[in-house]
Amino acid sequence: MTHTYFPLRLCVLSLTVCLLFFGTCARQMPPPGGPPDEIPPRVIATVPADDSVRVALDTSIRIRFSEPMDRKSVERAVFVSPQGSEEPEFRWRGRELEIQLTDGLQADRTYLVTVGQESADEWRNRMRSSFSFGFATGEYLNRGELHGRVLASDDQRGQIFVWGYDLAVIAEPDPGRDRPAYVTQPDETGHFALPRLGPGTYRIFAYGDQNADRTYSPGDFLALPPGDVVLKDEERVRLGDLKLAVRDTSAPALVAIRTPDRQHVLMRFDEPVRILSVQMPQLSALKIYQDPVDSSGVGVITEPQTREKEYDVRVDLADRWGNRDTLHMTARGDATPDRRAPEVLAVEPAINAAHVLPTALIRLGFSDAMRLDDVSQFWVASDSTRVPEGHFEWAAPNQLAFYPADPWASGETIRLMGNPDGLFDVGGNALAEPIALVFSAIDTAALGRVSGTASSADVAIWVQGLTRDFFAQHVLRDTMFMVENLIPGTYRISGFLDSDGNGEWMAGQIHPFLPAEPLIAHADTAEVRARWETEVIKLVPEILWHKGRP
Repeated sequence: MTHTYFPLRLCVLSLTVCLLFFGTCARQMPPPGGPPDEIPPRVIATVPADDSVRVALDTSIRIRFSEPMDRKSVERAVFVSPQGSEEPEFRWRGRELEIQLTDGLQADRTYLVTVGQESADEWRNRMRSSFSFGFATGEYLNRGELHGRVLASDDQRGQIFVWGYDLAVIAEPDPGRDRPAYVTQPDETGHFALPRLGPGTYRIFAYGDQNADRTYSPGDFLALPPGDVVLKDEERVRLGDLKLAVRDTSAPALVAIRTPDRQHVLMRFDEPVRILSVQMPQLSALKIYQDPVDSSGVGVITEPQTREKEYDVRVDLADRWGNRDTLHMTARGDATPDRRAPEVLAVEPAINAAHVLPTALIRLGFSDAMRLDDVSQFWVASDSTRVPEGHFEWAAPNQLAFYPADPWASGETIRLMGNPDGLFDVGGNALAEPIALVFSAIDTAALGRVSGTASSADVAIWVQGLTRDFFAQHVLRDTMFMVENLIPGTYRISGFLDSDGNGEWMAGQIHPFLPAEPLIAHADTAEVRARWETEVIKLVPEILWHKGRP
């Protein structure tokens, strides 16, 4: 019997070649050979051609690219508007993509096909910008257009989508539930356009797709518009800027409730809240206060409680997104006297703060509701501190503000000492330790200011530093505004129409629909110099800007 021996070294070599072959096949890599391709891909042909009319209903939509594409990236970035009831199907033939709509083309309708900027070739080069083409199955091609800009911070970058709803089809659209008719993506500067729209009323949303599933879900950044768009035939409309924000659609929930002594009911919620009212039918609620650091904590001062007795508590509250609810809970009474000394939890300006404005107030936030006694003798003098002139005001049961009679000395370090014997909580407990404050007042001679005009006295002006960690706010009293005491540097000037008058930008809500407060038409930057007034252009909060097509 003859035996054939295969050399061991050749066996190992063959096995290595096989493993390398299969490993190479398992990985998706750019084509080998030659230098890397750095040229962005582009669309070179479409079927139907752009602006075609009377397109047959059995026509297949085809897009031909300039080079082989990363097919998955293209399929994630291709949109056909108006959308059908389901996602389209894709078929590839080399560099050409065929799109098959599950509902087919509909008669007398204008279609817009968008290839998003995220589309990449096999070398991962993305397109320079989105590409769109339109066609109509009827005699007429809609030529209305809606465009705008999405404002996104660095942590909100990624896949951002703009969705458009025709309110004649869906009267109250919810992006978390309703499939939009029109979809596009903004370019790298945030600008987007929805062309080929017919006359009607549209509502636009923008969202950042955090989990890359092309659907809006809780946790995604969402932007609401400053209003709905009424589009006329062949009209071009600019929608005001859309600002992304994380939204909470759930009302606050109770985490814990306890009675540490005979005078307190303490509650903790799962998010910061605004207390509208607290009612206790069997026991009077004397004072209500919130944690000065974390407003999810709420305290109630009551009449003396009875040990182990159950008290009904009803709380009306809302969160910062406007989600409101009425919660019913039970607290078990306690008869223990309150012997805990109150603490100072929050101080403004912060200890050792620099660049404090000479006009700054001093605010103290306490851990408990305090007696609203006369505190005019609170400040005490020492070798290193002085007694400033001014007056105190209780802003809340646990928040005390000091208004200085004169500005703090420019460019100097301010040292203040508070007497703990002059402050008591409602239980008669004094502060355990003296209050020592140290901060530095900024030298006003080295500061500049920004001035300008706005379209309305209801515009809130925001000035944010780009080169320094500094932030200031000013709300107009008339159409002229001035923000003073700015550290020299580059600042971003922005604003919004403060329709509710609370000095904070309101992002709107989905249901019932409440539009976001309009932002200014554009954001500009200003160079602030020492002892110099920088004038900025007029700030116009923009909702809609209409222009007929030429």
